[in-house]
Amino acid sequence: MSPSMREVLWLLLAGPWAAVMAAQGDIVNPRNDYHIPAGFVYDEAALTPEKARELAKRHAVLTLLKVSSLSSEAAENLVTPYLDTFLTLPALETIDADAAAKLSVRRGYLRLWGITSLTPEQAAALVGSPGQGLEVTGVREITPEVAHALVRGKRDKLGLGLTTLSADIAEILAKFPGQLWFPRLETLSPEAAAALGKHRKAIDLGPANISPEVAEILLHHDAPIGLTGVRKLAPGVGDILARHKSEVWLELEEIDSAPLARKLFSEPNGSSSAENLRTMSPAIAAEYAAHYRGGLVRLDTLTVDAARELAKCKEEITFFAITKLSPELATALTERTRAVYLSGLKSLDGPDAVAVAEALASTPAPVYIDYLERVSAPALAALRKKATIKLPPDEKLTIVP
Repeated sequence: MSPSMREVLWLLLAGPWAAVMAAQGDIVNPRNDYHIPAGFVYDEAALTPEKARELAKRHAVLTLLKVSSLSSEAAENLVTPYLDTFLTLPALETIDADAAAKLSVRRGYLRLWGITSLTPEQAAALVGSPGQGLEVTGVREITPEVAHALVRGKRDKLGLGLTTLSADIAEILAKFPGQLWFPRLETLSPEAAAALGKHRKAIDLGPANISPEVAEILLHHDAPIGLTGVRKLAPGVGDILARHKSEVWLELEEIDSAPLARKLFSEPNGSSSAENLRTMSPAIAAEYAAHYRGGLVRLDTLTVDAARELAKCKEEITFFAITKLSPELATALTERTRAVYLSGLKSLDGPDAVAVAEALASTPAPVYIDYLERVSAPALAALRKKATIKLPPDEKLTIVP
């Protein structure tokens, strides 16, 4: 058994941590909400061992939405030997060590988001068998004894919901042999950063607000560093992270450092680094154009100068979130030879509609306005002057005077 293509595609949309973050609600991204999860959702509160066996065999991506208790027999029957499977239990608040040990034999991702505390025995049981990710992102605090139990485990990745991280706990967790993920971390002290620097695998610090001092300390870490819950870095941090020798995983709404943009857009994870951008300066747009990373999914604000830089991109480019154009912006975006897809433009009427349409019709680029729903008749006439402007058929348009 393996995940269906649709399930895998959903999980991969947000980059390398998507499989870990998928359906994570308020942790990282509103779209990753376990109330609308990927895969199959079992929404009964009771789970018999027989039903557990049936579900595990049939579904590679499975959410047990309302299951709040798990017997050892049901846990054992949820086990599947296949990698890249995802089991999510958002309502399970506790699990005894015996059930945890049986469940840990499952080799894929275990997402136990409802658990809020761990004993050393529970922690040791959950990581007792080889497997991919273990996520206990509802756990806000752990003792040194629990930390020691976790780092002796055999999972490839560990996600903890700690909001703060002391230097002592960081020192212990740095010994974990796999990747570390802190999706609720609020800040990081220099001392904790120095301790984490001893870790040898990727670390994702989630939404942690780090200072330039901490960023400098993190440069000593040899593996990838993520701040995938941060929307805008503190001043100066971007220039520092641009010097990191390994990958940096960011999903910012705005990048304020051209060196950082150059690094992000040239890395394998470049498309995810650009996915959440809401705006960009001309300098960042120039870097994006030079290292094209796919469509701009959330970019909804753009200056004319930045648009001119983006137009220098040698590939086709898609704007999913730009819903309004000025004549000047329309000209800047389409003054190029490769196609421009204005997928966010659904309405073209009002005072500037004709001027915008004439601007789009006066430039060389083929323009695709495939999702247009409403257009004024004069604007439509102006658009039709250019053969390479692609519009929906008239029957799908609301044409107004």
